[in-house]
Amino acid sequence: MAEKSVVDQVKESTDIVNLISEYVDLEKRGNNYVGLCPFHNEKTPSFNVYKDTGSYYCFGCRANGSVIDFYMEMENLPFNEALQSLGERSGIKVKHKQTNVNSKELQLIKMHEIMVDNYHNILVSTAEGKEALNYLLKRGFTLEQIKKEKIGFAPNIKDSAIQLLENLKFSKEMMYQAGLVARNEETFEYFDRFRNRIMIPIKNHKGKYVAFTARALGDDTPKYLNSPETDIFHKSSIIFNLSDAYKVIQDEKEVILMEGHMDVLKVKNTSIKNVVATMGTSVSLKQIEILKRVSKNITLMFDGDEAGKNATQSVGEKILEQKGNPYVIPLQTGMDPDEFIEKHGEESFEKYIYENRDHFIVYDAKEKLKSSKRNDLKFSEYLNHSIQLLKYIDNEVERSRLVKQISELYEVDAELIHRQLPKKQRRRGNKITFSSPSVTRVTSREFKEKHIMHTLINSKERMRYFTSNFDLNLFQTNGYHDIINKLVEYFSEFDTFDKQMFISYIDPELITCLEHIIATDLPVLEEQELNDYIQAICGISSSSGEKNNLIKEIEQAELIGDDERALELFNQLIELQKFPKSK
Repeated sequence: MAEKSVVDQVKESTDIVNLISEYVDLEKRGNNYVGLCPFHNEKTPSFNVYKDTGSYYCFGCRANGSVIDFYMEMENLPFNEALQSLGERSGIKVKHKQTNVNSKELQLIKMHEIMVDNYHNILVSTAEGKEALNYLLKRGFTLEQIKKEKIGFAPNIKDSAIQLLENLKFSKEMMYQAGLVARNEETFEYFDRFRNRIMIPIKNHKGKYVAFTARALGDDTPKYLNSPETDIFHKSSIIFNLSDAYKVIQDEKEVILMEGHMDVLKVKNTSIKNVVATMGTSVSLKQIEILKRVSKNITLMFDGDEAGKNATQSVGEKILEQKGNPYVIPLQTGMDPDEFIEKHGEESFEKYIYENRDHFIVYDAKEKLKSSKRNDLKFSEYLNHSIQLLKYIDNEVERSRLVKQISELYEVDAELIHRQLPKKQRRRGNKITFSSPSVTRVTSREFKEKHIMHTLINSKERMRYFTSNFDLNLFQTNGYHDIINKLVEYFSEFDTFDKQMFISYIDPELITCLEHIIATDLPVLEEQELNDYIQAICGISSSSGEKNNLIKEIEQAELIGDDERALELFNQLIELQKFPKSK
């Protein structure tokens, strides 16, 4: 265990507000800070952070503790690892007794450290690595960088790694679990996974070697071969070069995300150091969350091919959904950062970076308008798409700046766009939803059905009551019948609704319909209210003037998106109709 004085030093040197702000949006209230609790679902903030005492407390779920406790919970780390990680952030060396020195994780990391050194030595010091070294030097890498990055070469030998690691008393099974060797599943023969490849080591967030990405030297396929998933390497949570670029990213207040590891290494030769990469164009929500903790300004610089453009669109929207601030530096068709530098030089690349950065929303509009003329049927759809994206920008100054740019691109009055944005942003749900470009007339029945569906999704108890007393086929709104049937299946296995989990139950074409239901900002109906609503949509109506007036008012409220007013009026209508209750 670490000495108590070191624990105190780490607590005192770590600003609890700054740390927790990496995970939670905090608002200052008096001397304290308040936000939505990260440990349980809530709509009203009850999570309090006390800067003076270096502690936190949630009045909703009673979670509490110190800055170390919070970090342990959020990163799922044991005490010593959390302490060491926080210490590194503050420049404090934490020494503690190493426990379980022969643990599997330590052995896997140790094998990677050995192979990083071995492959690097082969590249820079042996005849076997000469061809690979010359290739890298011709590509613009310096010997100094090759040594600093520990780039290596795996010789074209079937058991080079096996022999080395066996001599150091590691078992073949452990090598296999490290991802360093592969196995023939029929003969159970082991052989080196990486052969005749340039080896680029990958570090985890602590700076420990945990994997490789390997580039074929000749015509071998695939061109790039990555380590498989292991106990120490999870592709969805690893970001290449993040441990090295962490401080620069914080200083620059921006991270530039690329596709390839080679791209990042090449760009690091320039003055631009705040660069990282994922494993190709696939970027997980976990990786976005990790990047946001370092900087919310995430700039995408993917390859200029179709896959890169599609990824830019997908990842840009994901970043907006996760409350990040996405930018884009687009590349010419068919070009990647490495090729740009090779063709135009480092100075031109640096200039291009500084002169060609657009906010993702502006980039998205430009891309769409390339294929749409002013009178195109798609024009209104694209404009509406941009407006929906703008709703995710909470900062009024930034939003106003973006509205000006978007209005100029579409050649429309900025005031028209401003009028479609709420003065005070309210985020509904966790996903971006796109409505039609014109105001859609929603019938009273559709409104009622949506409110019922919203209630059933958010309450298993109401769902149980509904399935016991009513016909699942009563819904007329498109998609609701299929969703309700899947919901019955889902709640037979789970107690609470999880959107991402439920999406796996439904057909892709139903996702948009589900998003509209989830985004409804209405309360969960009580059992009696649910009963009344269902009776109301079963065809019982009245021709009295008062009721007709109420219906017109409800429809008017729905047209302008005033859900609260529509709900209030509808409850008045229920009272007038006095429907018999279902038994």
